Amino acid sequence: DLALLLLDLPPPVLRMSSTTSTNQPTTSERLKELFAAAKSNQLGSWFTRTETFRKLTTWAFDVCDANHTKSINQAELYAGVLLVHLTMAKYAGTAACYPPERSKVDQLFLVADQDNSGTIDMKEFDYIMVILFNQIAGRIIMYYAFCIVMVPLLGKWVLNFFLFLRVDDGVLAFDKAFDTYAPHWMIWLVDKVPDSIWNRMPAQIISLLVFFFIIPIGLNKIDAFSFKAAKHTGVSTAEQDKETKTD
Repeated sequence: DLALLLLDLPPPVLRMSSTTSTNQPTTSERLKELFAAAKSNQLGSWFTRTETFRKLTTWAFDVCDANHTKSINQAELYAGVLLVHLTMAKYAGTAACYPPERSKVDQLFLVADQDNSGTIDMKEFDYIMVILFNQIAGRIIMYYAFCIVMVPLLGKWVLNFFLFLRVDDGVLAFDKAFDTYAPHWMIWLVDKVPDSIWNRMPAQIISLLVFFFIIPIGLNKIDAFSFKAAKHTGVSTAEQDKETKTD
């Protein structure tokens, strides 16, 4: 999802980084750095550290661990990720319902499965959840901020801009042509709609368009920020580990 933007490098770039520069970390190394940061409690937000989130991930793990072995496989991990996303979406809206692709979760599973047993335990599941939901709180806050404040304001600004361009003259011309050439039953039907609804409709339509176009852009900005923060955290953790070993 968020930190997993690290996986979105195209294959040619990965090959180039592994052959032309020994200092450029590969995708696998970056994922290991993220996992180490989550394991050492250096990666995560206030939300992922709450008792509510811990209970949610514990519940999701128990549901996916149908045979009660205290471990889950790749397929069960992805089911758990989807379960957490869908559960959060019930309370937080669509901002929480952006699960990552299966292939990306599988790569995280391989990093977490350090003993190559084909399964991960509860702690490793928690670390993966911290990586995936690192910036979910920021995403949800921004979502509702746009819904409550920015969407109506942007809609009003766009409407005023259209009025400045004299778009209302075209609307009036269309209304006159409609009254002249439209069938009588259609004119009768339109007249049944209160004028207050017609007056609010342009602002509502523009607000919906802003909502569906601007919010995804804002969420992508949060993801990009998360990418940089996760990368910085991972590099810092790796440097601290090297210094510790040297000492």
